[in-house]
Amino acid sequence: MIAAPTRAGKSYFVGACVEQLYDAEEPFIVLDTKTSNHIGLQELPNVKKIQMKPGLKYNWDKLTDYDYLLCVPTLRTKTADLIDLYRDLVDAVFTEPGERHIIVEEAHNWNRNSSVPDSLLELVAREGAGRRKLLWFVTQRLQDFPKLLWSQCGYTYLFKHSIPQDIRYIEQMIPDFTQINRKLNKHDVLIWDHGSQDLEGQIVPAADVTRRTPHRG
Repeated sequence: MIAAPTRAGKSYFVGACVEQLYDAEEPFIVLDTKTSNHIGLQELPNVKKIQMKPGLKYNWDKLTDYDYLLCVPTLRTKTADLIDLYRDLVDAVFTEPGERHIIVEEAHNWNRNSSVPDSLLELVAREGAGRRKLLWFVTQRLQDFPKLLWSQCGYTYLFKHSIPQDIRYIEQMIPDFTQINRKLNKHDVLIWDHGSQDLEGQIVPAADVTRRTPHRG
């Protein structure tokens, strides 16, 4: 889970993490919801950019042959139509052999509401680790994201939050987040390991998060 308010540095951070996957030769698919969020990643050699357009027929099996895939919408593609296309792609990725990181931007938009998770995301979240399919949920609207899916995450990355309702919602998963949040400066990132007994987490200063591809989000 990667969650931050709008303009908190979320897409820059996600891009830096994807660069680390690339350097480690770990295959990934970025499911972007905007035309420019992660477009800079296409400057990495062998990253294949696919522009998604409703109504077109895609050969999903062929697309999954690419190790590094960046999916972006056309300028006028509606989010609901885009997610329908992405569901077909995620379904194809889930059944393919091999490891794959699936980065889901604006993951809150996949779910019917904050209590009803998307059935495909729930399946991959529950069974994906055994098939070496690792979901990344990226959202700026954490309260609209089902805790059932969030509870499947091994790690959460959080930026500083200022809305009291968001902070209270986070504290249902991360105790004492109010105190931790006060220690976060702008663009700092809290790394929370849900399998650890550490109740403070690790804070990564903003200056330590760097990337080499251009950030245009």
